[in-house]
Amino acid sequence: MLVFVGCMAVMSGLVYLVVDQGFKAVLLRAAGDDLRAIRKAYVTADPPSRGIHESTEMIEDRTLAADAQDRFLLQVGQGRKVAGNMPAMKPREGIFYLPYPESGSADSDHLVLGRGEFIAPQVYAFVGRDLYEVRWSEHQILLIFAGVLLASIGLAAISGMMISTHFLSRIDAISDTCRAIMVGHLNDRIQTGGTDGELERLAVTINGMLDRIQSLMENLRQVSTDIAHDLRTPLTHLRYSLERALNEAQTKQDHEEATRQAIVEADQLLEVFAALLRIARIESGARRQEFQLFDLGDLLARAVAMYAPLMEDAHHQLSTTASPGIMARGDRQLVLQLITNLLDNAIRHAPDGTRVTVIAGLQDGHPCLVVADTGPGIPDAEHACVFRRFYRLDRSRASPGNGLGLSMVAAIVDLHEGRISLSNNEPGLRVTVQFPLPG
Repeated sequence: MLVFVGCMAVMSGLVYLVVDQGFKAVLLRAAGDDLRAIRKAYVTADPPSRGIHESTEMIEDRTLAADAQDRFLLQVGQGRKVAGNMPAMKPREGIFYLPYPESGSADSDHLVLGRGEFIAPQVYAFVGRDLYEVRWSEHQILLIFAGVLLASIGLAAISGMMISTHFLSRIDAISDTCRAIMVGHLNDRIQTGGTDGELERLAVTINGMLDRIQSLMENLRQVSTDIAHDLRTPLTHLRYSLERALNEAQTKQDHEEATRQAIVEADQLLEVFAALLRIARIESGARRQEFQLFDLGDLLARAVAMYAPLMEDAHHQLSTTASPGIMARGDRQLVLQLITNLLDNAIRHAPDGTRVTVIAGLQDGHPCLVVADTGPGIPDAEHACVFRRFYRLDRSRASPGNGLGLSMVAAIVDLHEGRISLSNNEPGLRVTVQFPLPG
């Protein structure tokens, strides 16, 4: 409001100056025209001795014809007044202000702005205009500006209070929601009204951030629960093996066998924790700084070359289709790990003779990767569950693995802001990963 008032004051001052200069310029132009007319009457008099007479008549005609604001003076010699409605004065040339005592006025003098010059040797003429009406008009303009300024201040104050009240109410709503979340109400969200204001966009952004934080917290809670549940069994087995070796082993060979078995089980536990750490590093988003453009087809060919012997050993049929020039943006090593995890799952969980197809192409204009097989597939009801850490289908619990392969795949896809979907390959499973456009 202060900035607005300051701008209004500056604008009012500039307008006042422009109007004042405009009024005075018009008056001075008229005074100059009158002076030229008086000079012309003096110079063109015939005979020349009638110059004073002609100029006097000119001034008298102008005095009678013009309004009461016009001021004239014609004097000769050292100050003898010849004609006009101004008192004799000391001759001054150029433009200047001159006080004029208004006869019959109860107050002081009027201010006259005019121009004086010698129209001939020893003949001085002055023409001016009383500024009373100009000053009155300027005074009215100032009053109008003052009224507009006061009204603007009132309007600005009311508008500012309304805007501030609305703004602060939104800020209070955001603050209340944040405080509620701080004390544990993680499901609370800032109310949005569907408008397109700055605070509305901020609220939507904060809600998105809160959704992400809640998702991470739920993942952390789930990981803690899964670790406590799924790792308790191998830790119990490890402890039981060591206790049995301590109580039952009689020979050196028995101790060595128990030690080797304990090392194997400990290595399996370390692999699980290493996988969890890799997933945590991926979910932190730090690897985004290493994103670069890469050819998805070339990366797929590299993964297939690595897994072709393993597929052959598992008696699987592997086929590849890759369109040329499919460019994606991301971390090459992580995307390669995504592909190998999917191929590894096909090897572990599909029976002999399964046909595995890997495709790199475009889907809806986006870079896309598809890994499909003709194995037993995954029931539709469990498509969303298989991405949870340590989650395994009942039929897969006897096979090697720790239930973290697809969790890592989901973390890699989320890091690249892509989408992953599972569908029925009729028969088998079809995994589709869609990456965002490189731009």
